[in-house]
Amino acid sequence: MSTINISAPIKKRMIMVFDVETTGLLPKKQRGSKEEIPLTNYPYIIQLSCIIYDIYEEQIVRKYDTYIKIPDTVEINETVTSLTGITKEICNDKGKNIVEVISEFYELYMLGEVIVAHNIDFDERMIQIELERNRSEFLEKAPFCFTIFNKTYEKLKGVDRYCTMKRGTELCNIMVPSKIEGGNPSKKWPRLAELHEKLFGEIPLNLHDSSVDTLACLKCFLKMRHGRIMKQ
Repeated sequence: MSTINISAPIKKRMIMVFDVETTGLLPKKQRGSKEEIPLTNYPYIIQLSCIIYDIYEEQIVRKYDTYIKIPDTVEINETVTSLTGITKEICNDKGKNIVEVISEFYELYMLGEVIVAHNIDFDERMIQIELERNRSEFLEKAPFCFTIFNKTYEKLKGVDRYCTMKRGTELCNIMVPSKIEGGNPSKKWPRLAELHEKLFGEIPLNLHDSSVDTLACLKCFLKMRHGRIMKQ
C-alpha cells in the first residue's frame, strides 16, 4: 500500500535547509568498549551549504556555500573525491577557517523556523564535532555558536525539525534483506537521490555537492510536507 503525504498547514515561514560534505563517516565504538573515541578519529567538514527559503514568498532569500580548510595532517581519500569532487587543493585554495564558517552559518541558523536536512542527525553531529574540536577558538572568537542546535533554545523558540531521509522511508519503501540469517527484510533509509527520484521521477545531477544537495532536499521537503512544487 502506498503512503500518502498529507499537506501540512503553513505555520512557520522561514525554512533552513543545510548539508555538509565530510572527509568520511562517523567512527563506531567497538562492541563492549567504554572508551570515548578521540576527536582526531572523527571526520572533518570540507563543505557546508545552507538555504533560507521564505515559504510565504515562495523563494530562496539567502544562500550560503563554502569549502573549508582542513589541517595539513588530514587527507581526503579518493573515494570522497570521486563522490564530491573535493580535493585537498580545493580546500586549501578556496576554503575558509571553520570558525569563520560556523559563525556565518549561525546567522542563517537563527533565521530558521524549520530546520531541514537529509540525515539531519549526521549533519548536526558534524557541526557539534567541529565546535568541540575547535572549542578554545570558538570560546574566544564566537561563543554564540554554541547555541547552534541547542535543544532548549529550539524548544523555547518553537523551531521545528524535519529529516527528509527518515520521513521518506515509508514513501520510498525500499526493502533490504536482514543482516541476520533467517531475519525479516526491513525498509532502509532512502538516499537523497532515491527520494528525489520517487517524488519527481528524476535524479539531480552533481549530488554530493552540498549546494546541490540542499536544493534537492528543499524540493523534497516542500513536496512531502506541503504538497508544493518549488518555483525555479
